[in-house]
Amino acid sequence: MSMEFLVKVDNNVYEISGLVTSISYSDRLNDGCSKLEFSYVGDILKVKNGSVISFKYDNVGIFYGYVFKHGQNKRKEITVTAYDQLRYCKAKDTIVVRGDSVTSLVKKMCNYFGLKTGALTNTGYTLATSIQDDKTWLDIIYSGIDDTLTNTGRWYSLRDEFGSIALRDLVDLQLNLVLGDESLVYDYKYDKSIDDEFYNQIKIVSDNESTGKRDVYITKDSGSIAKYGLLQYFEVLNKNANPSQAKSKADMLLKLYNREVETISLDCLGDTSVRAGSSFYGRIGDIELNRRLIVRSVTHKFLPVHTMSLEVAI
Repeated sequence: MSMEFLVKVDNNVYEISGLVTSISYSDRLNDGCSKLEFSYVGDILKVKNGSVISFKYDNVGIFYGYVFKHGQNKRKEITVTAYDQLRYCKAKDTIVVRGDSVTSLVKKMCNYFGLKTGALTNTGYTLATSIQDDKTWLDIIYSGIDDTLTNTGRWYSLRDEFGSIALRDLVDLQLNLVLGDESLVYDYKYDKSIDDEFYNQIKIVSDNESTGKRDVYITKDSGSIAKYGLLQYFEVLNKNANPSQAKSKADMLLKLYNREVETISLDCLGDTSVRAGSSFYGRIGDIELNRRLIVRSVTHKFLPVHTMSLEVAI
């Protein structure tokens, strides 16, 4: 195991690997910035808010970001919280979406905040024209990612990759990794639910300007309704939507949401390739699990040994 932990304060760079007593890195899929929490002992370094943090583990770039919070106790133990570049994108604004894809919105966001960009996958899907008022840049982009998913079936992840903002197709984040029985996992928790993000009837409406009435499109799974009861998803489309678009979206939403939501939490030995949005093969005999899983969230802890806790979606 090798570790490089750099802190830049007032243009001076300090290597503090030998001083650090705890390191926790957390990442969530399309849910804000990643977070690094660490502590160190000693008064050789006075970290400040805005200080730059660079952390590598086994020569892999784990985190590059900025200090937003720090404190200390009587024992001179310093605790620090740092976030990646996406933290700055929590700012609210009025944003016009016109002829934009998620990719172009990400470019506009990074240009506005002066953020460094990396690999930005072209989603190829044009979002509906709208004026987004009093919303954060992140919320608008996440909404665009959801709309792209429901209309194309392609799922994307917005994330910071060691100091560069990236937009990735989840297909490109598949890992050649197995986690489960006799493979890194030492504990798990499994849940199956219809309480959240489960719908067996989709109702989509749009205002028809020519008739002055509201068109209604419904698609449903009668067998699922008989089994679980009617659980309805409702959405109002913009006025420019046509009947074929509404039907296509309703069918896609039913396909996405008409299934029990299975959630698995895993506690494992650490692997630096695992981030939110990446996927791996999960194999756990007790719950008859043998399939590819997508990481919803992950927390890595690096001291005294590298472990990780992840929540995955099936």
